[in-house]
Amino acid sequence: GIKSAKPNGVTYTSVINACAYSKHPGDRKDAFEIAFRVFKQMTVKDLRPDAVTYTCLLNVCRYCLSKTDEKLRFNISKSLFKECSEAGFVNDCVLRALKKVATKEQYIHLVGSGEESSSHLPSAWTRMIAQRLKGNKLVESNYAKRP
Repeated sequence: GIKSAKPNGVTYTSVINACAYSKHPGDRKDAFEIAFRVFKQMTVKDLRPDAVTYTCLLNVCRYCLSKTDEKLRFNISKSLFKECSEAGFVNDCVLRALKKVATKEQYIHLVGSGEESSSHLPSAWTRMIAQRLKGNKLVESNYAKRP
């Protein structure tokens, strides 16, 4: 291997995503803790979470937290959405993930409507989404270091 290689945003986000899809119910609590510990490390290392990272974290909440613990699910997803919108990384994927972890009322409270499209949102919430076409696919976001 390359001894000088260091994890980047893609690496951290991939670990977070893997935690979201833990197959064994008994492992979900640990997977949740690992995902948020990795997220914290990512920010400490000055790597900028992006829309993909926030989508993965919302999926961690969806799959790793019990549906019966609605208050905890809402508080964490609310905090993530607030951070994501303040950072300008809200896109349609973030909205879909939020809609799946929150109740309809909670979603409307956070987003302002029941729509899953980011086109109606304040531009400040979506300002960091760099959209460009690569072939026929829309490619979003960048794992850049924080300014």
